[in-house]
Amino acid sequence: MNKTIKIVLIALLLLIVLGLVIVPKLINNGDKSSTNQRQNNSQQNQITSVDGFILKSEVLNNEIKAIGNIRANEEAEIRSEISRKIRGVYFKEGTYVTKGKTLFKLDSDDLIAKLRRQEIDERLAISKLEREKQLIDKGLTSREDYEVMESTLEQIRAEIQITRIDISKTYVRAPFSGIIGLRNVSNGAYVTPQTVMTTMQDMSKVKIDFSIPEKYIYLFKKGQMMKFKVEGIDGEFDAEVYASEPKVENNTRSLVLRAIASNPGKKLLPGTFANVVFSLSEIDNAIMIPTQALVPKLKGQFIYVVRDGKAKSIDVEIGERGEAFVQIISDKLIIGDTIITTNILRIKDNAPVKVEKTE
Repeated sequence: MNKTIKIVLIALLLLIVLGLVIVPKLINNGDKSSTNQRQNNSQQNQITSVDGFILKSEVLNNEIKAIGNIRANEEAEIRSEISRKIRGVYFKEGTYVTKGKTLFKLDSDDLIAKLRRQEIDERLAISKLEREKQLIDKGLTSREDYEVMESTLEQIRAEIQITRIDISKTYVRAPFSGIIGLRNVSNGAYVTPQTVMTTMQDMSKVKIDFSIPEKYIYLFKKGQMMKFKVEGIDGEFDAEVYASEPKVENNTRSLVLRAIASNPGKKLLPGTFANVVFSLSEIDNAIMIPTQALVPKLKGQFIYVVRDGKAKSIDVEIGERGEAFVQIISDKLIIGDTIITTNILRIKDNAPVKVEKTE
């Protein structure tokens, strides 16, 4: 009996100790849960001040900006076709010359002497051929001898023609009208076909070469207009795109286009760079938003739209990009919606917000 009472007393004592340890913890946990719940409710009900951007439709000009290279309308390195000494220079450096003007005269004394000898041989062959024809008419010679002399005359005349062509090559002429460059040789110098004697540029018009990305190559058409600027020259210039390479560059995955522009006053110099703005197309009713309104996520982007005083996240696709704005493609947006542009990282989906100012 005493043993049973002892066991009961020990059990009661253990229950009392456990109650003293566990009950306060349960009370504290309950208080903490209540506190956290109140904090969560307080945070959920806290209104965040934000700035907004009101959606509106606009016409988006799909433009490409590129760096172009200005080239002369026509350009050439002036070389001699034959190896000779220079006997005369007939231009001033940096001046305008017309097509066909003699720029250099090369030595041709031996060729002129050769031509005189051939002309003498021609006259002698003609006389022989005339006498041979008289003999044929009298039946005193054969037809074969006459044909041999006739062939000899034709051969002499062919050699005369070649010599005259060689003499014409001693006159180095302007291949087109344009500005002559600096002279690299002097009178008396020996030149070969490898010697660049001077250069020429036709600067009445200029060509602009530039590239567009591969994804845009089916949007451009020959005859399209573009604008470009050159550093150091005020104003814009207009040019017409008239040609392109027949293939896409493998390294850059771009297509090279060529445009042509007038060059009044010869202000545009070949070799300079041009800042090109090339308009490919216009998009009506485009929706543009500030780039800072975009929120990146694992796959794509989303934005916050103010709906009934709360921030609502909407997934969007990006179209054309600009420096400060980006085109948004989404069927969940409505013209007049307010897009949140500030405090984006402080808000969550369905959080209450207050729009302080809009643009």
